[in-house]
Amino acid sequence: MKKFTILIAAIALVCFSVPAMAVDWNFYGNARMATFYTSVDEKDVGPKSSDLQWDLQGNSRLGANVKADHIKGQVELALTGSDGGDGGVNTRRVYGTWNFGAGSLKVGKDYSPVSKFVSAQAFDGDAGLIGFGAPYAGRPGQLALSFGGFDLALITPKTDQDIEDEAGAAAGGDAKRIIPKLEASWGMGFDAWNFDLFGGYQYYSLKDVASLTNPGSTDDVSVTSYIVGASGMFNFGPAFVGAQFMYGQNMGNARWSGGAFDNAGWDGDDSTNDVDTMGGILIAGMKVSDMLSFEGGVGYIQDDPKDADNDFDEKTKAYNVYLMSTISLAPGVFLIPEVGYREFGNNPEDEDQGKQMYLGAKWQINF
Repeated sequence: MKKFTILIAAIALVCFSVPAMAVDWNFYGNARMATFYTSVDEKDVGPKSSDLQWDLQGNSRLGANVKADHIKGQVELALTGSDGGDGGVNTRRVYGTWNFGAGSLKVGKDYSPVSKFVSAQAFDGDAGLIGFGAPYAGRPGQLALSFGGFDLALITPKTDQDIEDEAGAAAGGDAKRIIPKLEASWGMGFDAWNFDLFGGYQYYSLKDVASLTNPGSTDDVSVTSYIVGASGMFNFGPAFVGAQFMYGQNMGNARWSGGAFDNAGWDGDDSTNDVDTMGGILIAGMKVSDMLSFEGGVGYIQDDPKDADNDFDEKTKAYNVYLMSTISLAPGVFLIPEVGYREFGNNPEDEDQGKQMYLGAKWQINF
């Protein structure tokens, strides 16, 4: 018994003599207000309207960066609510990374390799021309490896998007996940310029797809999506230019934010009517001083539905132009005036979707 007591004491001495791993928590947050006047003319699909937008943006946030030796992590919460009532709190990002020497492993919810941010457009919740030529994959759950400028992510598939039959009616089925969504990117950065190449692939099947207009017809349908693209920024003195290009198929089914009509359709049998999407953006600007900078940009998107069996196969085209300025009123305090124009083009039924003009500013304080 005496020897056993000595052994326990020795183990306890060793355990308590090992220094605890130091963990650094660095908290941050910001509040963002959108104050814009908008005017919308929906042409063939709705009336003209105008509105004042005076709202706390949903991407206002509170977060923390955590570091402990070879382990890092981030937790970020979205803070919403604007009209005097209590808003919600949602998880924007929560992940940990392990640096194992040759690279790092990420586990959790974060931006994926396809999301490359080039535009600083402030309107529509810091849209950054998403949906008008800039791809965006959200912040999905993922297992990701990074090494030598290369990122590879195995991502939660998006399988909740119903396809439509040739009459435009929803045709749903039980989704069967087969492999995770795959995304990858490779890039390099230098003093004056940087670039990224990216791509993604998603595949799943819908079992017993049935149309609301023809419920007796059921088939198993495979839905395949992919995307490829490139982006880059070039700085010369105080000025800068940036560009991005993407091309893909059935991008909406995989949550890659292509155009407004980027989801696959159903051919009524055992296949899909696919949609090809291409788009790109171009931005340019100048940093006048630490307190003042300017940026302008344009984005263009085109969806091409492949549905030769009916008349609803028109290409859809849309574009967005904007001009903005970032004014630093004090460290961490920003006023961002912006004016812009959006043309939504025609839908596959050849109806004019209208246009939107906006003028106003975003206000932001980092804390």
